[in-house]
Amino acid sequence: MTAALQAQALPRATWRQRLLRLLPWHRRLALLACLGIFSWAGSGMLHPLMGYLQPRPQTMAAPQQALPLDQLRSPAQVLGAAGIESVQGLRLLVLAGEPYYQARLAGELQPRYWHARSGQAAELAGAHAEHLARHYLGSSEPLAYAGSIERFTSEYAFINRLLPVARVDSQRDDQLRVYVDLFHDRLGTLVDQRKAWFSGFFQTLHSFRWLDAAGPLRPVLMLVLLASIVSATLFGIGLFIARPRVRSFKRRLHGWCGLGLALATLSFASSGAWHLQHKQRAQPWPTPFVANFVVAALNHAPSADWLLAGEELHMLSLLQLDGQPIWRAQGQQFASMPSLHYLDAQGRELSNDTPRRYALQRLTHYAQALGLGEVQQLRLQRTFDHEYGFVFKRLPVFKASFADEKQTALFIDPLDGALASRVQDADRTEGWTFAYLHKWEFLAALGNGYKHLLLGLVALAHVLLALVGISLLYRRP
Repeated sequence: MTAALQAQALPRATWRQRLLRLLPWHRRLALLACLGIFSWAGSGMLHPLMGYLQPRPQTMAAPQQALPLDQLRSPAQVLGAAGIESVQGLRLLVLAGEPYYQARLAGELQPRYWHARSGQAAELAGAHAEHLARHYLGSSEPLAYAGSIERFTSEYAFINRLLPVARVDSQRDDQLRVYVDLFHDRLGTLVDQRKAWFSGFFQTLHSFRWLDAAGPLRPVLMLVLLASIVSATLFGIGLFIARPRVRSFKRRLHGWCGLGLALATLSFASSGAWHLQHKQRAQPWPTPFVANFVVAALNHAPSADWLLAGEELHMLSLLQLDGQPIWRAQGQQFASMPSLHYLDAQGRELSNDTPRRYALQRLTHYAQALGLGEVQQLRLQRTFDHEYGFVFKRLPVFKASFADEKQTALFIDPLDGALASRVQDADRTEGWTFAYLHKWEFLAALGNGYKHLLLGLVALAHVLLALVGISLLYRRP
């Protein structure tokens, strides 16, 4: 009876008292959140610096040299004499003023080369890589071919997209390395020692690459830290509302600064968590399409008869259409107008719808593997946009839209039929969220310099806020 009376006499806790009960949880979660803040905000301050210190090539355009088409032997003569029966890729290129057939063979990482006139085999992978590196650097400095790689590494990361690539080392003090795609003469990236150190440090702190060997533990730990940041921030807002006036200057400073940064904190942490989960749930890409050409069918040598009126050819590469080899010829007509046309194995001109048919056949391969049905719309895309961003590297590309429930779009590289990207509704939503809530693309109008400066200052403010909070916790009686 007495206990019941006492229970009735106790006043109910006010909303302010309920919020103040969050204080112990705020302190515990804030300690855990500091690990994430120091890692992500600290490395986030490096990102603008990394962009500013990124080595810049002299040009991004592939080299363009006129292909000599006189007195060439056919690929069947040259490769057949070497005992080559089939290839996965073939093109005609110029090195040191001489024409060569470059072939991609099954199971071989590096391309192989034969002189298109004499038919003699040549070890030119290193010379070709060094030639491309000098072109993109815009210099004639001494370089050394350092081999080819077929997997992404901590230095040549997935963001560079192109594989396989050859590495070329310079003799500069900064130990500059150039990564080039030998099969299409494209630039992968430039890496000097400073960028390599910054990239490794950034990946260690921002992406927790030191936990790669731990499998699922890495994303779990990152999600726990992100959840602690969001929870500690929300609890801190509640405590500020419940206790707006405190005696200590440090506590007032911590409270007001935390409130001022709360929106940015929630923006970074929530979008980062979504980005991490989205990557973990991503479906693997289908098996790449690999062409196969029978060398005996390539018994016609490229010649001047294959040219359009007033045309100078810069690129001649083999593609597969309807199961048969065709040539993709690209160059300039009348010295100023770009030209692109397709020929069969005998050098006869193909119809104007050949590029579209080729793209549709490559798309069919990937669409069947993904269960997408028929292409609803197909167009050539020449610029990057919010859906197909610059991180995908390849341009121009064919974009195909499908009518599946996820509104899938596939992007195909016309040079080799590679799948450049697959974008679905979930990717579009997450990409927009990550761009505007994590990378703050709404500041793009200010210019990259001011945007990166502001982001760096916000990241620094988070680090300082965490340090003030730790000092308050340490001095708490």
